[in-house]
Amino acid sequence: MKIIFLDIDGVLNVYPQGHDDYGSLFHKNFEDNLKRIIDETGAKIVISSTWRASGLDIMKEMWSKRGIPGEVIDITTLTWEPDEEGLDFYERCERGNEIQQWLDEHPEVTNYVILDDDNDMLSTQQDNFVKTSDNKDHPDCVDIGYGLTNICTDKAIQILNK
Repeated sequence: MKIIFLDIDGVLNVYPQGHDDYGSLFHKNFEDNLKRIIDETGAKIVISSTWRASGLDIMKEMWSKRGIPGEVIDITTLTWEPDEEGLDFYERCERGNEIQQWLDEHPEVTNYVILDDDNDMLSTQQDNFVKTSDNKDHPDCVDIGYGLTNICTDKAIQILNK
């Protein structure tokens, strides 16, 4: 089974395209790029975004009601505990640890890609990571280089199909 670990903000959601009951609507061209990855690889989606705090049922419901491409099969688990030093979530938690925990629990995964605008992945995951930020040279990026651009999409397909 091929898996897309999907962050949302900075990948599908850059500038809100309106709102609904679930929050910001995503960029249509980035949704289309997600569809291309799924069509060309057969990958399933695991939400690794902070949006996962809404729960798996809400993520699946949103995917269905919005008609977003792909099948959301799971969410990664939040594994951090509050700390006494006052460090915030992003300073204390590497998303790569949560992704590795999910992979360890699912040996049926044959290949995966991580789509994220932050680089808090483990060194062992770098070959499976597509960074969707700081891509100012991508013609279809948004803002200062964010989003699941065509170049990011091509890289994700190559990773999943290797």
